[in-house]
Parts: sequence; C-alpha cells; structure tokens
Amino acid sequence: MTYRLWWTVGYTCSSEREFLAAKHRLLPATYEMLDDALRRASQVGRAGGVAWLIEGDDKTRLERGLIEKTLKKRGQELEAAAPASDRPHDRRGPDQRRDDPHRDDPHRDGPHRDGPRRDGPRDDRGKMTR
Repeated sequence: MTYRLWWTVGYTCSSEREFLAAKHRLLPATYEMLDDALRRASQVGRAGGVAWLIEGDDKTRLERGLIEKTLKKRGQELEAAAPASDRPHDRRGPDQRRDDPHRDDPHRDGPHRDGPRRDGPRDDRGKMTR
C-alpha cells in the first residue's frame, strides 16, 4: 500500500485553487504507511508549509482540512510513535562527526574542524617556532 502526500512550503500555492492548478507539476512524497504520511504532514505544517492532499492506493483521500483535523486528534500519538533513529535504513553506523560527544572539546588531541592544532611553542610575538 502506498500513500502520496502533496505539500508545499513558501509561496508556491496559497490557495486550494492554485494547488489544484499546479498539482500535475508537483512531485508527491510517497510513503508505505498512512501514519508516515501524516507524520510528514505534521512536520511540513510546523515548518510553515501546507499539506494539501494525501491519496492512497486503497482510494483513501485526505484533503487539507481533514489532514489538519486528523493531526489535531492524533498529533501526539504520531510523534510518540516516530522512529527512534533519523536514519533507519543507514547501515554505515553512527556519524562520528555528529555523534562524537567530544567534538567541541578544545583540549582533545587530533585535528580540529579548522585544521591541525596550533598550540605549539611560540616566540615573544606569538608566531609559531619549530
């Protein structure tokens, strides 16, 4: 079963009439579960966008008003059931740049984001000496 979500952010469509006129040019986001499509619709709404339509293979059709009504009713349930990982299908392991608890520690050994450490011996003017 697949569900397609049409959404816009910004000034692409400001009314349902404009959305219907532009729908054939917009690419829908596809989800396997209705809850995933609703979860994304909630994220779009929080980001200032509009979730216009969800259509399913089983003839499910939720338009903007019904999406908003469903999110008001089930919003907390959908957020609580969200996947724990933001990368559920990534098998490379944790991202060391993001998950390293010491990444901002200025006293750790090794290279920093802006290059190698520069705390060696200095002369009286502050220039590095070898």
